[in-house]
Amino acid sequence: MKQYFVLGSYTEPILFGTGEVFHGTGKGISICTFEDGKIEVNKELPVRNPSFLCISEAKKKIYAVNEMKEYQNLPGGGLTEISYDAEGNMQIEGSWNVNGTDPCYVALSPDETFLSIANFANGSVTVFSLNEDGSVKEKSQYIGHHGSSVHPVRQKGPHAHSSIFAPGEDLMYVPDLGMDRVVAYRYEKGKLQYTPQEDVAVPAGSGPRYGEFSRDGKHFYLINEISSQVMHFQVHPKEQGNADNSYDRMMVKDQVSTLPEDYKGDNICSDLHLTPNGRYLLASNRGHDSLVCYEIGQNGELAFKERISSGGKTPRNFAIDPTGEYIVVGNQDSDNITVFHMDESGHMTQISQINTGSPVCIRFLKTGIK
Repeated sequence: MKQYFVLGSYTEPILFGTGEVFHGTGKGISICTFEDGKIEVNKELPVRNPSFLCISEAKKKIYAVNEMKEYQNLPGGGLTEISYDAEGNMQIEGSWNVNGTDPCYVALSPDETFLSIANFANGSVTVFSLNEDGSVKEKSQYIGHHGSSVHPVRQKGPHAHSSIFAPGEDLMYVPDLGMDRVVAYRYEKGKLQYTPQEDVAVPAGSGPRYGEFSRDGKHFYLINEISSQVMHFQVHPKEQGNADNSYDRMMVKDQVSTLPEDYKGDNICSDLHLTPNGRYLLASNRGHDSLVCYEIGQNGELAFKERISSGGKTPRNFAIDPTGEYIVVGNQDSDNITVFHMDESGHMTQISQINTGSPVCIRFLKTGIK
């Protein structure tokens, strides 16, 4: 079965939060075909440092953040809106400065009325409203985070890292690596309202990066970049709150290390995804350069299954195809993408690899390109 995914890659130098200067060698944004575990680059579009993407398949739009400290001769990174057609041809429809520096994540609201952008370097969130056809309407909101934590280099200030929409509720979470906090926002008609009573605090030095909800919304899994851990939370409905309207919305049930017990080297975690059938959770390590699989129990608990090499250096991002059979891993520093087959038992086997410059974001088109 022929499938398609969209690839984002670094195209120019960038100073990371770790202090490293990375020199991107990618082409920008590519639409790739994927069939029987093999990748072929179909179309390419030059875009500056598109480090993360989200897609509206109904409106044939790709939204990319331009991870930069200055964009359009102003402080801050960028947002680029791209349209694509049934042949995979892409066209830039517009580009905007987002005010925040080094935007690293963009998410489309469930009703596709707005975009939420996490700006890493200065710890902020930017909201853009959308027209009915999916085109960007305007920059509608900018919210700065405030706080820090214990790591002397990585947590001197806030570092918003992603935007995650809770299923079935007008609620969005923003893991902030610098604050050791998952910041909660209620939203109505595309406007965010900070709700501190729904924040989730994590242990000092964790560095929360990204998370996903189970399909039924009863469990939340969070990957912590600095501590190299995955945390499992049980989600409580709001109606179970306390008399003062406060409540512990998320309760930690268990947490697991992503690393082998005997590993002594440096590592920072990068990505996490649940398989489409909800049976397994996968996470990636940068430093150890591996992909780790956990089986999910009846109560959402995590049990280690296996850990394998990512097939390259610095697996920044990975995606599981809609069938759940394949895992596509972008190894940023070795300039390659590795494909793994996953069987029903959760066992992963490397089956192919292609060379491509600085791959950092992979997003499958669930309904194809037509």
